Amino acid sequence: MKFLRKNFLLLFIFFLPAICSAQHDSSSVSHGKPKPPLSDRIFVGGNLALTFGSVTYIGVAPVVGYMLTPKWMAGVGASYYYFKDNYYHYESSIYGGLLMTRYVLFKGLFVEGDFEENNQDALTIVDPILQTYTLSRKWIPSLLLGAGYSSSMGRNSAFYLSVLYDVIQNPNSQYYGIPVIRAGFGFGL
Repeated sequence: MKFLRKNFLLLFIFFLPAICSAQHDSSSVSHGKPKPPLSDRIFVGGNLALTFGSVTYIGVAPVVGYMLTPKWMAGVGASYYYFKDNYYHYESSIYGGLLMTRYVLFKGLFVEGDFEENNQDALTIVDPILQTYTLSRKWIPSLLLGAGYSSSMGRNSAFYLSVLYDVIQNPNSQYYGIPVIRAGFGFGL
C-alpha cells in the first residue's frame, strides 16, 4: 500500500503543471477566443478487449478526461480483465486504475503516457534453492509510453489507435516484454 501511495504521489506531482496550466490557458485569451465551456472539454472513452477460444480474454477500461488545451488531454480510468486459459487450467481477474495523458503533435499524431496500477496474480518465490513458487495477488505498476493516431468521427467523437511499451518491465506485469496495442473511442460530452 505504501508503494501505491508513493506512485500516485509521484504522478500527482507529474500532473500538477498540467492542472495549473489548465487554469490559465493563455491561448484563448491571446487570440480573443472565448474559452470553450466545461462540457466541451470533458470527454469519456476507453477500451474493450475480447478474445475467445482456448484462451478467453475479456476486458473493459473506461476513461474520463479533461482537455487541458486543444492539443493536450489528461484523464483517469479503471480497468477490469478476465483471463482463462483452458490448456493450463488457469483462470484469473485483473483490476486496477490508471492516469493518462496525451499530447497531439500534428494532425492526429500524438504521444501518450499511461501509469497503471493493477491487482493481479504474481509469482512469489517460496524457496529459491528448490525453485518453488506460489501465486499471490499483488499491485503491479506499469508506465506505458508511446504514440498513436486519432481520427475525428464527427464533432465530438474520435477513434484512436496507439502503440505503447511498459518502461518499468516488472516481470509480473501483464505488459512484460510486449508492445501494447490499443484502439478505442472517445466522446465529448
